[in-house]
Amino acid sequence: MNRDVLGWLGALLGVTILTPVVLYLFTGAAVGFLVACSGGPQGTFVVGASGSETLQLSCSAVRTLVKTAVTVGGSAAAVVGVAMVAVADITGSSGGMR
Repeated sequence: MNRDVLGWLGALLGVTILTPVVLYLFTGAAVGFLVACSGGPQGTFVVGASGSETLQLSCSAVRTLVKTAVTVGGSAAAVVGVAMVAVADITGSSGGMR
């Protein structure tokens, strides 16, 4: 196997492992500012409403949902971005796309 391919596989593995951890930690630090609930930590947050029915979640549940959504979306974007750069670099250096 080519050294370029092995290097990019290592980089992709590193991004796949480290990005979710870093995003979850940074989002956890900032989510208190992103999701402000009235009533303090024991308060509830109205997530959806239909007619007279409402869906309420606790503040901690909403914060966990926000952290998870940011982590999953950001990780997927980072992995796809690195994979695209890797493919472009490997095909460009091997003369596959000229």
